Amino acid sequence: MKSPASVVALFCTLTASVFGAPTSPPARSGTCEVIWDGRVSLLTTSADFDKNSSVYDHQFVHGDNQTWAQIIKFPAVSPSLFDIPRAAKALEVTISDSSVFTPGGGAPQVGFRRSELIPATNNGTDATVQGTTTFHWSIRNDPFRPLNYSHEYHPVWHETADYSTSEITFLTGKPFNQSFDPTVHDPFTLRLAGRQSNSPETTFFQTAFVKDVWHNFALTLGWTTNELTLYYSSGYAALQHVVGPVSNDNSGGGQFHVGMLKQPTGPLGIDVLHEGYQESHINEGLIYGGVFIENSDDGCVSLGL
Repeated sequence: MKSPASVVALFCTLTASVFGAPTSPPARSGTCEVIWDGRVSLLTTSADFDKNSSVYDHQFVHGDNQTWAQIIKFPAVSPSLFDIPRAAKALEVTISDSSVFTPGGGAPQVGFRRSELIPATNNGTDATVQGTTTFHWSIRNDPFRPLNYSHEYHPVWHETADYSTSEITFLTGKPFNQSFDPTVHDPFTLRLAGRQSNSPETTFFQTAFVKDVWHNFALTLGWTTNELTLYYSSGYAALQHVVGPVSNDNSGGGQFHVGMLKQPTGPLGIDVLHEGYQESHINEGLIYGGVFIENSDDGCVSLGL
């Protein structure tokens, strides 16, 4: 399918830093089987995210006494690369002073600010964590709700089913612990790191977080092969193979998080869940599009229109 003529390319030049030269792309592009689709129609409202019928979990993850209607926005931006064929629109996930999550049976996580969308069908052992699957998302900044890059943010991550760690983490901002991310020197980057329980963790990819343009990602995880492959582009360009396949511990199943997890600042050694500094009057957001998961057992990965 060709890109509609009405789509204006928003290309910009950016510098990418790739850790390790990728081998030949193992993927084939085509019509891949979508096993979960998080793209939202033009008629979707923020209140729809609070309904049982939502494609996202209507209960998790957000602050106590918050609703998705208060959190989700629909900014006036052009649709992302993979929103176009579904006539879908961008959505924005925001955080505020109220974005303090309390897990069941636990204490409020006052060190974090959290608003994260999780696929409604993603129970930790479902089809999204079987065989080989590819996770798609596009992301851009909101100039009206800027981040504070003195903090570390997790805009996307995949948490194991036992909540003990994450197979992968997609980050921006200044690392809370520089020794944990020794190759990261610029907070204004988008980065993909491997299993979080590794110390230091492996940063597989970094690229400048150029403002006011879509950054498109496709991440293929082999749940039994323990391999990871990444594809990336900006604007409306087809995704290019940039990392892998490389070894990564993908054991543990779990859930795909899309949104905002903002870590505190503070001295090393604090309990970041329950301690640290978060400024007041937070009004921050990240804009997402083209969020879906596809079956890549046969090597199929959607790379462009």
